[in-house]
Amino acid sequence: TYKILDVADLTVDGTMCTGGAVFIMLTMAGLPWPLALLGAFLAGMLAGLATGLFHTLCGIPAILAGILTQLALYSINLRIMGQANRPVNAVQYDLLISQRDVRVLGLHNPIFVGAIFVVLIIAVLYWFFGTELGSSLRATGANPNMARAQGINTNVSKVLGLMLSNGL
Repeated sequence: TYKILDVADLTVDGTMCTGGAVFIMLTMAGLPWPLALLGAFLAGMLAGLATGLFHTLCGIPAILAGILTQLALYSINLRIMGQANRPVNAVQYDLLISQRDVRVLGLHNPIFVGAIFVVLIIAVLYWFFGTELGSSLRATGANPNMARAQGINTNVSKVLGLMLSNGL
């Protein structure tokens, strides 16, 4: 958010934990990891939406809106998990990456799997920022006054950028 929108967002400190909590609870509920990962992404997007609405609709400065959402997420994370820590065993649950496979040179090595996943995310983001919506997001961060003069709703762009960054 800082590089693209020039908005200092501290919500990410809370959404990383929220995404992890949602992912673990959905995995423990029996969902396959791609759906659990999608659920974690959507939970992060909801937190970004809250920060964006605090900032754009309520007029709260972006850094303070991020701090408010971040602090609220600590309590929400505990509610999601039901307790402070939830151990997950790779034998019981189908996980994307397991630390026990680090020494194995192959497709199950978490470094290899993580690298492929990161390359895919970068490719999707590269494509997105080349679209008209992505360009409007970049224009909002570069010069919000000029973006407004070009007919871009900068409040929507800020909220969308916050949702995307917190979802990631």
